[in-house]
Amino acid sequence: MVFLYPKVVKQLNIPFKLGMQYDNCEFDLEVTKDRIEGCDSYIYIGKKFNKFLNYSKYKTELIFNLDILEAVLISFENSNSDYNELSEIVNLKLNCFSETLENNEVKICRFVTKSNEVWILKTTSNLYVLVSNNRYSMNVISTLL
Repeated sequence: MVFLYPKVVKQLNIPFKLGMQYDNCEFDLEVTKDRIEGCDSYIYIGKKFNKFLNYSKYKTELIFNLDILEAVLISFENSNSDYNELSEIVNLKLNCFSETLENNEVKICRFVTKSNEVWILKTTSNLYVLVSNNRYSMNVISTLL
């Protein structure tokens, strides 16, 4: 079982740990369409996570495989300035390997920790932050593009 390191969770103000059991938050979840085949997706409707790094979030999706949390996808209203600021803040807080890809339609910034990844994506219509187990990141990203 892989957990998002507590330091990263604290630095990014995320109350969910990758690897946690579905039972830990089942009463704060609402079923939604599954994003990845073989995994269950839920929208977090609880009250303990309203902001991400002082940004008001639109919604938070938790993705579980066999009742184990594998990914947290946070959606925001889209803004160019939010993407740039958010990327800089995450970079300063995590201080780990990062890479950026940009074209006319998509901006992506990826931060790599020991066994997890943090992605910031800006598409033409949305802004996302994905915290994920390495093996699920690309599956989630492909559903956003």
